[in-house]
Amino acid sequence: MNTNQEKALEKMIEEMNKPHSINEDAIHNWLCDQNDELLFEGILKEGKTIKGAVAACKEKAKKKAKEGMAMIDDPTVYGWVYTYFTGKKMQSATTITSAPKIRKKRKQAPLTEGTEQLDLFDSL
Repeated sequence: MNTNQEKALEKMIEEMNKPHSINEDAIHNWLCDQNDELLFEGILKEGKTIKGAVAACKEKAKKKAKEGMAMIDDPTVYGWVYTYFTGKKMQSATTITSAPKIRKKRKQAPLTEGTEQLDLFDSL
C-alpha cells in the first residue's frame, strides 16, 4: 500500500467515525476497494469528502429524474464519485467488478379455497 492510499484511507476512516448515512457507507466501501492513485490523490484534496460525493451524486440524479423519479445503477454512481474526486471520467478498467446478484423468482403461493385476491383499484 502506498503512502497516498494509506493517507486517503485514514482520512476516510476519520469521516466515517462521525455520524453518516448508509449511502456514505456504500461509497466508502467502494473507495476502499479501489487501487487508483489518481483517486487517492483526489480523496486527499482539501474540501473533498464522502459526504460531498454523496451530495454531488444526488444533484446528478436530480438532473436525470423524470416526473420526480430517478433510477441510477451502481456503476454510474461510482463513476460520478470517481469524477467528483478526480475531475475525470472513470475508465472502464476501474469500474465496479462485482457480478450482479441473480434473483430467483418467487413461487406464487396457491390460493386456498374460500379466499380471493383483492383488487387494489376496486375502491376507485
